[in-house]
Amino acid sequence: MSRRNLELNISTRQSIDRYLGTIFLVLVRPFVQLTGFVLKIDHSPKPKGEIVVIKMLGGGSLVIAFPSLLGLRRAYPGHRLTLLTTPSVRPFAEVLGLFDRIVVIDDSSLFKTIVTSFAAWAACFKPDTVLNLEVYSKLATVFSLLTMARNRIEFYLENVFWRRHISTHLLFFNRFAGVFLFYEQAVKLIGAEPASLKESRRFLNARLPHLEMPTGTYRIAVGHGCSGFGRERALSADQWCRFIANKKLKLKMEIYFLGSTEDRALADEVISSFQKKGLKLIWHNDCGKKTLLESLSLMGGMDEFWGVDSSLHHFARLLGIPCISFWGPTSPETRLQPMPGLKETILYKRITCSPCIHVAEFPPCRGKNLCIQGHFQKVEENPSWVHNS
Repeated sequence: MSRRNLELNISTRQSIDRYLGTIFLVLVRPFVQLTGFVLKIDHSPKPKGEIVVIKMLGGGSLVIAFPSLLGLRRAYPGHRLTLLTTPSVRPFAEVLGLFDRIVVIDDSSLFKTIVTSFAAWAACFKPDTVLNLEVYSKLATVFSLLTMARNRIEFYLENVFWRRHISTHLLFFNRFAGVFLFYEQAVKLIGAEPASLKESRRFLNARLPHLEMPTGTYRIAVGHGCSGFGRERALSADQWCRFIANKKLKLKMEIYFLGSTEDRALADEVISSFQKKGLKLIWHNDCGKKTLLESLSLMGGMDEFWGVDSSLHHFARLLGIPCISFWGPTSPETRLQPMPGLKETILYKRITCSPCIHVAEFPPCRGKNLCIQGHFQKVEENPSWVHNS
């Protein structure tokens, strides 16, 4: 699938979510209010049974939520903990190893989404508590409501209208503050304390196979890929080449490109550029060749990590690997929990339209990622502020 088609697909999903979700919520609100008034259900926040966590998009967000979810798991070891998610996020959930079961909605096509949504609804019907981590999705709120859970805990943004009287507990979500703070707030509401970073790191390391790496070589992992949502985060091959060329490279240095099959071509382009210059480094393009678990095991033996805002970067931070990260359309303040003792360099040049991901419906630069270009050259800020309908 081409990048253009992928972006169109995401745009279509967002439109369906926005319009269909809004219509449904407006129609059912009076009935939900009436039912709540008549039944007088006990909505005390402490869970009394199964907890369902909804996280449909963003493996990186699930990694950020990991300390909070680990604390939830430890607070209620006797309660079944279920994750409702999509195929793209499932591997991250499996690596984290927190959930008793993972229920998947296949969003690869409209037909599969409809069919698997009904199956997921049947599998998640009548839990005690739903913790919806999808801040922006109206259909996730619809699904939460249809589970008939005793408690439905969700976030609201500036406008609370479309979740008021639908959710039983609403927490304000400030999109300009650290997302990890709100995940912590949610689990604290239901009586759990987030795990410490030390505990989280120890738990994750215990799940990774140990690899024996030869000594005497300096190893760097590169996470250059990102999900289809927010492609403006990505660096071009030329930008990666310029960044790597400016580093103090050592002869006994190995550089590993990690990611999915879709990231392989970009890594090949970067490697080919340096090989043509005769630079005698050892290059590895492992994109699409290793599972996520294998990639993380390999990262455990790395001396550094270079990458963009992505799940691999958040895993690297949890593992305590020194990091250099690029930021532009997202703000590091909203994604990076302070980790004392972690050596990291955060490259972020704020321009007038940054951050735009999770803030604007579409990037004002129309995908030109001026915020990323600013790391490599002086660019004239000229976002397309006017949107022609």
